[in-house]
Amino acid sequence: MPPRFSISGILTGPTGEEFFKGFVGRSYAKGSLVATGDIDENGILVVMSGRLRMFLIGEDRELSLFYLGPGDMFCMHSGCLVEAIEPSELRITDIATFDRKLRENPLIAWALISILGRALASFLHTIEDLMFHDIKQRIARFFVEQATAGGHGFVDGTEIRLGVEEIAKSVGSSRQATSTAMNCMIKEGLITRLRRGSYSIPSLERLRGLR
Repeated sequence: MPPRFSISGILTGPTGEEFFKGFVGRSYAKGSLVATGDIDENGILVVMSGRLRMFLIGEDRELSLFYLGPGDMFCMHSGCLVEAIEPSELRITDIATFDRKLRENPLIAWALISILGRALASFLHTIEDLMFHDIKQRIARFFVEQATAGGHGFVDGTEIRLGVEEIAKSVGSSRQATSTAMNCMIKEGLITRLRRGSYSIPSLERLRGLR
């Protein structure tokens, strides 16, 4: 099994200061656009803290493709828009500088392979959902993934804080269609609305059965 690259190891190790020479530190508030998807953008970003969302935008909806967290790296010319969904600290450099750093620190290649693998799996997952699952199935899958994220055990009835806008972007649907489908799922007892932006899952197994 290849070793997992940890950005914290670079930061706290003796080569940390040297590694980030040539990088520029930038702070982004929640909702700020980090990259526009322009193929002429020449940059590599490293997430130090916070969370980023990669997405595409159409006439009436957005489609979330992948999320980046601390220690993740990605290019800024992927063709996707990148938004900070939490206050985020990044280090950014040009491709030539990153290429040199990659040669000096070959273990970074393992991180790139891991991140690209996760991104590809997420893209294929999104395509599968849009092609073969209706909106209720996509919402059910999204709730299940949120409930089981991090590998921790989930207890039926546990609160999940999600806004309709966030859910709509993640399942690739309009806000109105998502809201209508969720109201239907609430009536069917698949999810429970506790208050605005807060839900619970009465039975995770039953919700899984909808997928």
